[in-house]
Parts: sequence; C-alpha cells; structure tokens
Amino acid sequence: MAETTRVQPRLWRVYRRLDPGILTSDDPEAELLLDRREGRSGLAFGVYTRAGLEKALRAYGTLERLEARGLGKIDVRLDLSDGFRPRICLVGRAYPDRPCIDVELRETSGVEVGFPPGLGRIPVLYLESLLLQHPGATFDWARPPLPEQERPGLSLSQEVLQLLVLLAKRVGVEALVLRPSTFHAASIYAGYFRFLDGRAQGRLESLRADRALRPLWLLSWALELGCVRRQGERVGFAPDPMAAPLSHRVAGYFARPAWVRARRRGRGERHALDLPCLRARFPWERMPAGDPPASLRARLVPPRGKRTHSGESESADIVTEDRRGM
Repeated sequence: MAETTRVQPRLWRVYRRLDPGILTSDDPEAELLLDRREGRSGLAFGVYTRAGLEKALRAYGTLERLEARGLGKIDVRLDLSDGFRPRICLVGRAYPDRPCIDVELRETSGVEVGFPPGLGRIPVLYLESLLLQHPGATFDWARPPLPEQERPGLSLSQEVLQLLVLLAKRVGVEALVLRPSTFHAASIYAGYFRFLDGRAQGRLESLRADRALRPLWLLSWALELGCVRRQGERVGFAPDPMAAPLSHRVAGYFARPAWVRARRRGRGERHALDLPCLRARFPWERMPAGDPPASLRARLVPPRGKRTHSGESESADIVTEDRRGM
C-alpha cells in the first residue's frame, strides 16, 4: 500500500495530543488581530481561531524557535477578510513591518489543481503563497540570495512544511498542493511533496543527484536564467503542481505504473550548465559584497572591478547582459 506523507515523530506526538477544543478557543485579542468582514466566521477552515493557532504553534515549539532567532516576541495574525483564502502571518516585534512567515491557503478540489478525473472531486488544500524570511538578516557567500528571494530564510522550512501538512490533515483534506516557482523551492519541498507529473518528479531527482551541477543554489540561478541545456536545448524550471498525499488513494496515484514509468524517464535525463550563458547573465548585482568562493570565481569569472577583497567596485564599467531569449 502506498504511504501517505509522514512528519517527524516529535511533531506527530504534539498533533495527536492537542485538544481540538484549544484550536477553536475564544480569542480575547480578536478585535485587534483578526481582520474580518462583519458577520464572517472567525474560524479558518472551520477549525482554527487566531488564539487556537497561537496555542498550537506554542505547543509545537515553533514560536520559541523563531523568537530564539532574534525576532522578538512573535505575534500570530489571522486574516479572514477573504473567507476562502485564510492568511496566516507571523510577525516578530523586533521587525513589526515585515513578517517572518506569511502563508495563504485555500480549499479546493483535485481537478482544480491537476489531479486526473478519478481524483477530481477529492478535497485538497492549496498553498497559494509561502514566505519564510529573517527580516533582519543579510546575505553572505555562505548563504547567497536565490531567485525571488529578498532576504535569507529562517532555517525552519522543513518544520513549517510539516506543520502545514498537519494543518491540512486537521482540516480533513486528502492532499496539500502547491506550485513551486523555482527549482530551489521544489528541491526543499521534495521531502514531503511529489510532482503530479511523474516526468517532472524524475527530472527534479536527476538534477539534484548530478554533482556536476552543484552547488544547488547556482543551479537554481542557471535554470532561472535559461543557462541549462538538455540534449543541446536550453531549458528552464517549469512550475508544475506538487502534492503531499494525506490519504491512501492519493498516495496510490504516485504508485500507478504510468506515473512510475514517467518518473523513470525523467530520472534518465541529463543536463549540463551552459557556462558562457551563465557568465553573461549571472546577477552579480544581487550577490553579497566581498570575494566569492574561489570555485565560483573560477567557473563564472566575475566582471572586472565587480569583486575586490574589500567588496567595493574598482570601476563602473560593467558588461551589459544580453537577456534575449530568456
């Protein structure tokens, strides 16, 4: 029998012992922290109040781990102004204008997110958007910026994804579905999610396993910039839907012979970095100050004057990038 998505035993134990009544508990701060229209229910998916979410996150230890990262006391905010798309924001009081976690979800059906007709009517939770960031941190060469990333992450992505899986399970849907916008995001999600397209799943596994394409953050940029080739043709990253199966019939979809064969074909694909393309298009202006690692300098050859030991520019004469065909 195909397996459903599993989470860490620690989180699963907390999930099982949480009293459901706590999740729907009255919120004395609702007038301040719950944004909703007159007459609309104060429950997200009929299960969670703002206070209930905060109590659950305290029980899991997530708020304490966030506060230990220098964010200050964490405020949990629940926005129900659109009752079909609850939005959960966690904001540290040290950075009150920038959330550290921002999640928007909606309940929908399998057919709407790409499942075949046999699973078209199953209830699923769709992750519209997910932001994880440390509002006060800056990038360095140990953690350079990734495509679509404005600030460094929290090093809590795996825990947050598991909490979302447990939230979806509590709501009673059969899958949690998302659509990763970048290769690096898909690579992080891959611990709990699988592409509905078996070939896309195999392709992701092939890219991650090829050591010639490391580091993965550079591969993510190469795919974003159109600087990866497959059989001589330039390829990018396709944001196909991924699902975390929460029922055995959804898990069974990923055991179907057609999906397994497609995955095998994807795993057999081989890719190569187009280094001339990457050298021309690499976004040095987005990178941290100071010298890049020697291995990166050797592969990409930073523009003259772009990187010095002090991190300052020696010259304003920067090569213009040709972005046609991207």
